[in-house]
This record gives sequence, structure tokens and C-alpha cells, in this order.
Amino acid sequence: MQVLDSSVFASILVKDGFYDAARNLVKSGLRQENLTLELAFIEVANALWKHAYVLKRIRGDKYEALRDIVKPLISNSARVHSSLEVLEEAVDNAVKYGFPVYDSLYVTLALRMKCRLVTFDEELRSRLVEKGLGDILSPLTP
Repeated sequence: MQVLDSSVFASILVKDGFYDAARNLVKSGLRQENLTLELAFIEVANALWKHAYVLKRIRGDKYEALRDIVKPLISNSARVHSSLEVLEEAVDNAVKYGFPVYDSLYVTLALRMKCRLVTFDEELRSRLVEKGLGDILSPLTP
């Protein structure tokens, strides 16, 4: 069992440097259980907006197709938990460790479920190691 944060799904959608690793992780859900938060839907949609509107990397016709796969990509790849399940504990962890609450939600879910966290967010990975929580991180293979 492992928690996938939104960076995993966003990598598949925008085909960044972690695309292959992200695809393999999502496919591995057939062999082991992937977990995520409903927050991932919003964060992945925001990544799509950023790549379409701000960075102009995704054209209009491709944008529409990608927009339509956000929900099935996440819901077919992982068991989705509510952020409200871990909110209070996540806020406490955010204050304790200095993470933004939206990152702390994923970290807290991994801690609560006693499983690894998969993230391609290098800043979050560094902070977790710095705060002594690096053992919850899954190794990356870009």
C-alpha cells in the first residue's frame, strides 16, 4: 500500500520527466493498493490549467481531452480518501514540521496508514528528509 500525491497523476497528464515512473506506479495499483486524497483532483486540474494557460504547453483541443481524463485517471488508479479524515492531524503536522497543509494532508495519510508516500515534489522530499521523515518516502526512479 502507498499514498500517491497529486504530482504522480499530474506527471501522467502533462508528460513531464517522471511520466514513465508515474505510469508504472499507477499500473502497479493492480498489484498493490494505491491511496490518495480527493484533493488530488483539484491539484491535478490546477496543474493542467497551469500547463494550458500559463505555460502554453497544451493546446485547446488536447486540453479538453486531458480535462476529461482527470477524474477517471485518479479514481481508477487509487482508493480516494477524504482530506477531512486527516485534517486536524494534518494541520498539527503542518505546524510541527513546517509543511504547507496541502502537502501535510498526504504525509499524514501515509503516516496514519503506515505506508510509503510517493511524490515527485523535490521540495517536499527534501523537507521530509530534513525533518526526519524520509523513511516514509518511496524511492524514485525517473
